This record gives sequence, structure tokens and C-alpha cells, in this order.
Amino acid sequence: MDIDTYGFEHGMPTLEEMLEYQCHLLCNENDQLRWELAKAQRNIEKLVEINQSLQEQIAVELRRANEAHVEYVHLMNMARCRYGIDLTRDGYDIDPREHLKCKSAEKKIG
Repeated sequence: MDIDTYGFEHGMPTLEEMLEYQCHLLCNENDQLRWELAKAQRNIEKLVEINQSLQEQIAVELRRANEAHVEYVHLMNMARCRYGIDLTRDGYDIDPREHLKCKSAEKKIG
């Protein structure tokens, strides 16, 4: 049985045309990937800057917390040495946040 293929040869691309089209598609995909890579690199650079800024803020806050703790210990020692007041019996020697939690728990119970 012979199949009539007359009329199909005008709309069908040749092998060279198909390869050229495929090459064109790959070039466009390559360009798009380069653009996305550049965008990702810019995002990474911005995230690194944000991270550095946050690390600097953390360092500042840690210094402030350490200074506050040193002052707290100094005041506790001064109260003990100068005035003979022992604040440890009232639970002030523990972490101030823990002390506040204990006091708030006592208020809820009482």
C-alpha cells in the first residue's frame, strides 16, 4: 500500500533547520540561565551584607549584656560588703529573668 505524502514536504523543516532551531533554543536558555545566575549572585551579596550587619548588632548586644551583668554583680557585691545585705537568700543571685519568672509564678499561686 502506497501512502500519499504529497503536500507535506512544504511545511516540514529540514534537518539543518531543525538543528538551527534547536541551537537557537539552547542559546536563549543559556542567556536566561546567565541572567538568573547574575540575579542569584546579587541576592547572595545582599544576604551577606545583611548577615554582617546582624552579626555586628549581635556583638553590640552581647557587649551590653556583659556590661549589665558586670554592673549587676558589682551592685550585689557592694550591697553585701558595704551594707551587709545578703541578697542571695532572696534568690537575687540567680539569673534576673529566672527571678522574675519565680516571682510571677508566686503571684499566680497566691
